[in-house]
Amino acid sequence: MSLKHLPHPEHPNPYVVLHRRFFYDSPWIRLREDRFRHRRGANGNYVVCGFQRIACGVLALDDEDQVVLVGQWRYPLEIYSWEIPEGGGDASESPFEAIQRELAEEAGLQARVWEPLCFFHPSNSSTEEEAFLFLATGLSPAEGHHAEEDEELALHREPFGHCLQRVLSGEITDSLSVMALLALQARRSGVASELDPGLGERFFQRPVDHPSAGRARWGALDTP
Repeated sequence: MSLKHLPHPEHPNPYVVLHRRFFYDSPWIRLREDRFRHRRGANGNYVVCGFQRIACGVLALDDEDQVVLVGQWRYPLEIYSWEIPEGGGDASESPFEAIQRELAEEAGLQARVWEPLCFFHPSNSSTEEEAFLFLATGLSPAEGHHAEEDEELALHREPFGHCLQRVLSGEITDSLSVMALLALQARRSGVASELDPGLGERFFQRPVDHPSAGRARWGALDTP
């Protein structure tokens, strides 16, 4: 069923940017501080975290409806986490190219059938990060790929229904994994909707070919 877009105000952006300061850059994240005036009269600062790479994940299902999970230690949280294969794509590769590589590197697998599953913003109050999630089936071994030197990964296959239970119990908490599992469950429950064609194309385009409004704001930081 095709739905009408949710309503937007006629003038949705209430901010006037007075100054931008770019104060941290690395191969993974960058930080800037915007000085703004709100149309209701307030003045303030907004710190934005930008992600240099595009977040990609794949819900890989084998012929027995088992989900391929990757286990690893998550440094910021100080916890061990089971997740779908995922990683970051740079400006030179599309989300599809990036996640094919990640599935091979992390799980030693390739897939015969790929399709876009879900797109979302993991934390839109503080970052412009975008996440592209795929569904992959028809799995087979991929040769000649290895995890990076700073990764210590474990592999496990878990029935799809058990993974859903682990999401609801709080055992699986990684946002890309949660979204992918719930998106597929929604589809299987009869919630059908097609991606906007322009958005669907972005799964297979390089980021430089489709800069989002948020990511484009990293240019001309010293001027309003």
